[in-house]
Formats: sequence, structure tokens, C-alpha cells
Amino acid sequence: MSQGRQAGSETRQGGERAVRQTLAILAVNMSRTGAEMKASESQSKTIQDRITAIEKHLGQLCDTLGSYTRKTARLRDKGDEMSKCLFEYAEYEKWNPTLRNGLMQFVESLSAVQDYREAQVQRLEKKVVSQLSGYGLLCKQTKNDMKGAFTAQNREQVQKKKLEQMRIKQPHNRQQIAEGELQRASIEASRVSHALEQQVDSFEAKKIRDVKKVLREFVQIELVFHAKALELYTQCFQSINIVDPDADLEEFRRQIRPVNTARKEMASAAQQSLQGSKRSSDSLSTPTVRSMQPHVTNGIRRESDLKSSLNSLVSADPIL
Repeated sequence: MSQGRQAGSETRQGGERAVRQTLAILAVNMSRTGAEMKASESQSKTIQDRITAIEKHLGQLCDTLGSYTRKTARLRDKGDEMSKCLFEYAEYEKWNPTLRNGLMQFVESLSAVQDYREAQVQRLEKKVVSQLSGYGLLCKQTKNDMKGAFTAQNREQVQKKKLEQMRIKQPHNRQQIAEGELQRASIEASRVSHALEQQVDSFEAKKIRDVKKVLREFVQIELVFHAKALELYTQCFQSINIVDPDADLEEFRRQIRPVNTARKEMASAAQQSLQGSKRSSDSLSTPTVRSMQPHVTNGIRRESDLKSSLNSLVSADPIL
């Protein structure tokens, strides 16, 4: 009987050794090799560096577009100020009628440009800047998730080192415990790495679509604004072309020198009247002199005839 008990004990011990060997084989098969662990670690590090670079570049792009939008808004404000100044000047300018009308039309078109610029600012804020600003939070969340992957990988490495030490120094039962812990750590690390790959894949696809969409929106917004601005600035150019400097200068002279002009007109009228009177007096005096000349000549002739008659009488009468 003692021999039977001894044989049974040896059988149980052999079965336990077989079970331990099977568990060890399963643990080794389910745990990752050193090369796989290094590849997973390198992959996680590459993903982390890429997320950091994307966060940096998209953050810079978002800041630049935000500054672009703010400067566009300030340009809109300055355009409104310019329109106000021109309107006030046009209200004052009454001595240059064509310039006044041209300024009024110019202000109307310039104000319309600023209205379209306001729409441009709102669209940039809504469809461009806000879309990129969300990537700061998204990148931080992805990096936080990567911390879990690094933690699982570190835990796996620690358990692997423990197992290697126990294989040398510790008894079989502790080795089995370490192998089980390594198995669990490997499974967790594999699960986290796989989840991280899926998350990064989704992040990459979303980033590509969003960058494409944002830049297309930016170009469309700019095209719409500049097309409208070109049309309105053409109207501004046409408004300025209606200004007639000669007509406005003549009106200015008339407005600035009304008294001198009246005096000049009165003096010119008086001079013309004086010249007309002189011509009338000359025309009247000349015929009078000419009409008197025959009478004088006739008188002289009659006096000469009278003297001749007297002389003839004296010579005919001896007594005289």
C-alpha cells in the first residue's frame, strides 16, 4: 500500500508539473516578446510626437487666422470711419456741386464694401477659426489617452523583469504568479495599444478632412468678398469720374467773389454806356458844323458882291 501511495503521490506531482509547464507555455505565448514590446513602445512614441507636432502647427495656424480676422475687423472699422469723414465733408461742400455728388455716391459704395467686410469677418470666425480652435482640446485628450498606453507598456515591462528575476531566484509558485501577472499586463498593453491605434486613425482622418474644409471655406469667403468689393470699388471709381473740376472752380469763384463780380459788371455796363453816349454826341456835332459851312461861304460871297457893286457905282458917278 505504501508503494501505491508513493506511486499516487508521484503521479500527482507529475500532473502538477505538467500543469505548471502548460501555464508557463501559455503565459509565454500570450505575453509579447521583447521585440514586440519595443515596436509597440516606438509606435506610441512616434504617435505622441506626431500629435505634438500637429497641435503645434494647427495652433499656429489658428492663431494666425485669428489675427487675420481681427485685423480684417479693424480694417472694417477704419473703412467705416473713412465713410463717415467723407460723408461729413460732402455735407459741408456746397460750393463744388459735382464734387459733392461724387462724394455722396462714393460714400454709399464704400459703406457697402464695409458691410461685406463685416460678413467676411463673421464667416471667418464661424467657419474657419472656430473649427481650428477645437484641435487644441482634441490633441490634449489624445495625449492623455496615450499616457494610459505608456502606463500599460511600463507595467508590462516591469512584470517581465520580475518574471525574469523569479525564474532565477524564486520558487515555482511565485514564478507562476509572476507569469500570470505578466500575462495580464501583456493583454492590457495589447488592448490599450490597439485602442490607441484606432483612436489615432480616427484623429488623423478627422484632421485631414477638417484642414481641407477649413481652407476651402477660407478661400470661398475671400472670393465672395473680393468679388463684391471689386464691383463696389468700380462704382467708387465711376463716382469720382463725374467730378468736373472746371465747373466746380467756376462755381467757387462765383461764390467767393459775388460783390466784386457785381461791381465789375456795373463798371462794365457804365463804361459801355459812356462809350455809347460819346458816339452819339460825335454823330450829332459833325453834321452841324458841316451845315454851317455853306452859310458862311454864302455870306462871304454876298459881301464880296456888295463891295464890287459899290466900286462900280463910284467909278460911274463923277461926283462921288
